[in-house]
Amino acid sequence: MLRVAPEVLNRSANMPYLDSSQRGALALGALLAFVLLVTVAGAFRIYHQLAEAAGEQRLLVRAQEQLYGVLRAQYDEENGVRGYVATRREYFLGNRVSARDEFDQTIDDFERTTRRLGTPALTASARNMADVHRRWERTVAEPLSVYPLPRNAPRVLATGKVLADQIRADAGAVGLRLDMQLTQAQRSLVWRINQTLGVAVVAIVLFGILGIIFVGSRRRMQARLERERRIIEVLQRAFRTDWETLPKSRVGSAYVSATRDASVGGDLFDVHRLDRDHGLIVVADVSGKGIEAAVNTAFVKYSIRTLALGERDPAKILDAFNVLFLDSIKDPGLFVVAFVGVLDAATMQLHYASAGHAGAFLRRGADVLQLGVTGPIVGLDRSFTYTSETVGLRAGDLLVLATDGLTDARDRHGKTLDETGAMRLLKESPRDPQACADQLVSAVQRRSGGRIFDDLALLVIGIEEAGQERPETARDAAA
Repeated sequence: MLRVAPEVLNRSANMPYLDSSQRGALALGALLAFVLLVTVAGAFRIYHQLAEAAGEQRLLVRAQEQLYGVLRAQYDEENGVRGYVATRREYFLGNRVSARDEFDQTIDDFERTTRRLGTPALTASARNMADVHRRWERTVAEPLSVYPLPRNAPRVLATGKVLADQIRADAGAVGLRLDMQLTQAQRSLVWRINQTLGVAVVAIVLFGILGIIFVGSRRRMQARLERERRIIEVLQRAFRTDWETLPKSRVGSAYVSATRDASVGGDLFDVHRLDRDHGLIVVADVSGKGIEAAVNTAFVKYSIRTLALGERDPAKILDAFNVLFLDSIKDPGLFVVAFVGVLDAATMQLHYASAGHAGAFLRRGADVLQLGVTGPIVGLDRSFTYTSETVGLRAGDLLVLATDGLTDARDRHGKTLDETGAMRLLKESPRDPQACADQLVSAVQRRSGGRIFDDLALLVIGIEEAGQERPETARDAAA
């Protein structure tokens, strides 16, 4: 049996067909995704800026509080020194030491905060206030704490006032600078908030406009797809599936589409009576989707019918059809998997040729035989040739021809049914051709959880004795 490489069979399936409506929808979707990405990136950037502005504002408020703490500690330490000089009570010395420690701790915290703010001038002012405070400690607080002599105290306290005034002056300048930075930070925060609101409003408006355009485009595309689907259904009812009554046989058939939209595939079967004793049997899978595939099924069906009028050898029919297909179909990505058979009711023989079609089976009693592939798929190379095989038929035989929607049926684990599984199902199927076709479809749907993933065309031909032959239809008689 000839095996066809999966990458060749899937070549057309991997080339998605996109019409102008689909391309427009994709472009609009890409634009919407781009706008969403830009909006999200802008929102993150603005959020980061808002966080920075809010963080700067918190640091400035903390610096102001620390600056007030420095002034309060300096004032408390001065009062402690004056109280001790005036009263000689150790209580005031204790207050002075506590205030000194508070000053050192607070000025250190203030200096760290100014470093985080990234303002060297404020950091330098903090160090200057710390230096002046240490001079005040050496020249005022420490001497008066050891020798609080009344005659020296006024002069020392006067010197201390100069140094204390310098600290307060530096603190005032720093406080003014902090107020200015805080005002600027508050304005920046307000501006960022307004910017965020503006961006949000613009994004909402833009998304609204794009949403309206997208909905309109989607509705137009759905309407177009629905029109295309109706056209395809009409074409496929006319071209894809058809059969006539053949001598000494009964015919059952089924067709299940994997999708209800316009991207319908090109599976087809055809049973055509050539003369009193001969019938043409065709099952084919034409690559491609949509209207193109539906039109190509008509080309395949009627081309093979026409060739069979002058030639009864299925191999020669496929030889001629392969050349005709390559000359007529210019898309190099299209191909046909086909089974062509000629049923001879006089000799009870089936002559067939298979172009890569593995889904052909003959059921005889409890046994199922797979009819081998006799040549490559149609449409790849004009030098390809095909051979015919002949199989004898008996009353009670069932000839089952199926496209790959049968053997490729997958279960919930992704495992395909394959030819062996299909033959097992055939052994368990009814002898009536239509009942057999219906049961195979039901089995595929159960295996796939109620939904198939590839189109399935089934043709079942039951061989009968001459006395069991069904009467010709009016169409057959006219033929």
